[in-house]
Amino acid sequence: MLERLLKRIIAQETNNLFNYSIIIIDNDAKGGARELARRIKERSKLDIIYEIEPMRSIPAARNHAISLAAGNYIAIIDDDELPPPNWLVTLFRAIQTFDVDGALGPILPYFDQKPPSWLIKGKFCERPVYRTGTILEWHQTRTGNVLLKRKVFDEHSLKFDLKFKTSSSDRAFFMKAIELGYKFVAVSEAPVYEIVPPERWKKSYYLRRAIVQGYNSWQYRKKKSRLISKIGLTLKSVMALFLYMLMFPFSFLLGQHLFVQLIEKSAYHLSQILARFNIELIKRRDF
Repeated sequence: MLERLLKRIIAQETNNLFNYSIIIIDNDAKGGARELARRIKERSKLDIIYEIEPMRSIPAARNHAISLAAGNYIAIIDDDELPPPNWLVTLFRAIQTFDVDGALGPILPYFDQKPPSWLIKGKFCERPVYRTGTILEWHQTRTGNVLLKRKVFDEHSLKFDLKFKTSSSDRAFFMKAIELGYKFVAVSEAPVYEIVPPERWKKSYYLRRAIVQGYNSWQYRKKKSRLISKIGLTLKSVMALFLYMLMFPFSFLLGQHLFVQLIEKSAYHLSQILARFNIELIKRRDF
């Protein structure tokens, strides 16, 4: 997937508005992508930097990349995604048009093979798409498809919080940035396509993902919520978990996609409840 991504990035259109370089951070201490990065660099005229981040952590890898970036703008994309040729230039123009500090495009699922029907019916791989020009709130953000002005990192020494080892360090980052007054806009015309391999066609994947997201969502919410809000969020999770458990027997009759949705939502709220007691069920993101 990394090779496919790099070929797409090398082919980006710029319309002579900017030039760009590529930074690859390998989060494998053994350097599994080193040879691939070397081959791509030899074939390309672009400046390509490859380094290893030995700490197995999403925010550590992101911070490592930011520390090496030299441009006035920083684009971030995941290695399992594919951008169209006008991806960068569309995000760049949006920042100028709306006079904001960053632009985020949608992430759409891409299947090399036909997936199981329950995966499509349940929309497990779909994320919200916001109308172009929408000023985003922190809970609408992520770093899978984003272009940011360099000053967002530099002016207040913002980094991705290493506490969020498994996920959600991007939302915690944007929460802080928005509090500081930075503005980010949605750009629906700049999508990237996330490859959904067969490994993500398993129900257990969505169960584990929900557990990770539930725990981490409480970690960044608890800092900003007042006591009454925390009590309300806890009661909401308890009630939701109770209702989903009541619905389990009926979900078998309505289809696999509804059954998996109930499992996913139940796992999310259970994980949120356990997070109140600092119980983290999954401590390493290896899926």
